[in-house]
Amino acid sequence: MQTPPDAADRGRILLVDDEPAFQRLGANFLRGLGHEVVVAGDAEQALAAFASQPAPDLVLLDLAMPPSMDPEAGLALVPRFARVPVIVWSGHGDHELALRAAELGAWDFLTKPIDPDMLRFVIARAMRKAKLDAELRSLRAAQAGDDDMGLAGQAHATVQLRAMVRRVGPTRVSVLVLGPTGSGKELVARALHACSPQSASAFVAIHCGALSAELLESELFGHLKGSFTGAYRDQPGLVEVAHGGTLFLDEVGEMPPPMQVKLLRFLQEGTFVPVGGRSQKKAEVRVVAATHRDLEAMVRDGSFREDLYYRLKGVVLRTPALSERPADVPLLATRFLHRVAPRAGLSGNALAWLAAREWPGNVRELKALVEAAGALLLQDQSEVDAPLLRLAAGEADENGTATESAAPLEGLGPLDAALAELERRLVRDAMQSAGGNQSEAARRLGISRVGLIKKLARLGLR
Repeated sequence: MQTPPDAADRGRILLVDDEPAFQRLGANFLRGLGHEVVVAGDAEQALAAFASQPAPDLVLLDLAMPPSMDPEAGLALVPRFARVPVIVWSGHGDHELALRAAELGAWDFLTKPIDPDMLRFVIARAMRKAKLDAELRSLRAAQAGDDDMGLAGQAHATVQLRAMVRRVGPTRVSVLVLGPTGSGKELVARALHACSPQSASAFVAIHCGALSAELLESELFGHLKGSFTGAYRDQPGLVEVAHGGTLFLDEVGEMPPPMQVKLLRFLQEGTFVPVGGRSQKKAEVRVVAATHRDLEAMVRDGSFREDLYYRLKGVVLRTPALSERPADVPLLATRFLHRVAPRAGLSGNALAWLAAREWPGNVRELKALVEAAGALLLQDQSEVDAPLLRLAAGEADENGTATESAAPLEGLGPLDAALAELERRLVRDAMQSAGGNQSEAARRLGISRVGLIKKLARLGLR
């Protein structure tokens, strides 16, 4: 009588073998151990079963795959089962075959006929590894969500988004991330990659609106030497670089129409042709696309292909605007401040001032403002106050008081004069060290020459 394994050692196993008798006996043996079993008789069935949900925790693979029955056919499958332990077996127990299987990522190698006790032991050990790997991926995903600037926080919208990332990340489905500019869409894509089976492979990002159709095609699919002026050597594209990993298409709504057709062909067939080439290449990537545009409206007006839209729209995630998650502002602001001033804090009126803003630039705007304020702290200051935030935002007049665009707050005054004097001293010192050269002084202050002239006039410096 078989002894069932501990619950932690049980899981879903994909059994790949072309012999019906072995399939039946092997499946019964594994089910007797408490495992859930999926059976496949050839490579095509195996890959389809591996891509189904829920995904298997372990693969048992016979290297003799039809129709050729050559062990090479089975070896070619081993890397396709990424991030899952693969136990291979063969009727040919030669040392070289075992080494090649290990080099390709196999967990263990057994020789037929298979000893049941040995198989039970190897499966239990591999299953523990699979469970541990899954826990580590989940932990990395949690850390990516909780510690990263865009997904940190306890607002309801943020908690929901993190939960969806953890749920969708381990699958292979395409994801479309929608949300306003600066709300953390790329961070969501990276978190999805971190908790996916492809997390050990490359994460490759490209901004679809930053390049012309011709350059975007070359960047995505690569080019051959001599295919255009300046193509001095063969250059692999980002699709090829991302093989086995995640391809992030940022602002896909801005992709030129000619490239939409070529991207659709790649998504449908998994093949592409480098610029200047004739032969097709294959690449397997998980696609995560993002945009701040209304793709459905673009489909209706004809500026975005409907068939491409539905190819990209596997699961839709939405990143909320910062105005929809005001409860997260204090946490995010504190984290951003600690990046430039680890020991500094935010005063009560600073937090109130931050909470009163609308943040059209979302998390990106908050980050830039708080880090700028942290950089303006004096050596003896340990707290960022609202006047310092206003100064960093460019919302203080020559008297250090808030302009009409700033949120009115009471109790702002004791620090205002000091901040105005600090700005006056910085500008004066920069002009003196630059020998009166306004362009050089502006460069040292990190502002434009026009901005410097305005400051000189406002501060009464000539």
